[in-house]
Amino acid sequence: MAPRSIAVVGGINMDMIYSVDRVPGAGESKDAISLVQCPGGKGANTAVAAYRTSHRNPSKTKDFNDAGDGIQVFMNGAVGNDAFGSKLKQQLEDNGVNTSTLRVLDGEVSGTCCVFVEEGGESRNIAYQGANILWTPLEAGSISCFVGGGVNNPDLIVLHLGIPVDVVEGVLATAAEKGVDTLLNPSPAVPLSDGTYENIKHLVLNESEAVRLSGLGSGEVGDLAAWREVGSYFIGLGVENVVITLGGKGAFYATHRGESGFVEAEKGITVVDTTGAGDTFLGAYAVGFVRSKDEGEWDIAKAVKRACKASARTAQRFGAQESIPWSDEIDQ
Repeated sequence: MAPRSIAVVGGINMDMIYSVDRVPGAGESKDAISLVQCPGGKGANTAVAAYRTSHRNPSKTKDFNDAGDGIQVFMNGAVGNDAFGSKLKQQLEDNGVNTSTLRVLDGEVSGTCCVFVEEGGESRNIAYQGANILWTPLEAGSISCFVGGGVNNPDLIVLHLGIPVDVVEGVLATAAEKGVDTLLNPSPAVPLSDGTYENIKHLVLNESEAVRLSGLGSGEVGDLAAWREVGSYFIGLGVENVVITLGGKGAFYATHRGESGFVEAEKGITVVDTTGAGDTFLGAYAVGFVRSKDEGEWDIAKAVKRACKASARTAQRFGAQESIPWSDEIDQ
């Protein structure tokens, strides 16, 4: 049997991470405590997370190709033909991600993101998307092109909104037509066209995104009853599985089968940097769903619990991709 595969569609950026005691106010200038340059972007982070959370640390196994359960991860996105683009592509490959479907665009600038990390670990981002907004599928109307080779369709396509929303909606529609499962993380949150939600198998979003897209609540969803209301709203639009990530509280889930529940966040951890924690959650959740295709039963609670654990591991370290845990670090 061919190995399972996850195709990720989203942004690829070089993160410039500034450590600050606090973010400056309007008209104020401040010096940062430190500056670190790290490969990032929500799409790239999620691809690395999907690979790492389905494979054991190769430095411990000594065999990069025999360190997991056979899930292949393909990155679909674009970088510029510049120094950052070369580093970003190499970083993905060093982390086991297949870049055969990655586009390198001549004359374009790779995406960059300035990340300001305050004391306590909370972060704020400002991104320039560059080549990201020029990405389109390698073949119009095709899904097999997302995993290269043109033979098999991916088992799951994970999408972010770091690329134009009309392109994302087109991929979702094509995937639904071909019977391919999808996961959408609507970040940044922008309104979607009527009917798009019917093409989404999994919708994973945070509290602010849930509020903005549903129109329910005011900034934070609040409590279990409110989370259920928001989950029901999206299920009513056609989504089969809804997950609302709640930061340090944990995550809420609901399904079209009537299941719902709340998973508490990991206890007793010291938060260093939340950058990439949400992307780690997505990657680990995606792995849980793809694994269920061989296990014969989809257990959303199990997938959410493991994703919360993986996300907590990331928040305990500085940076995005290098802080993402391997499978054996989650399941030890």
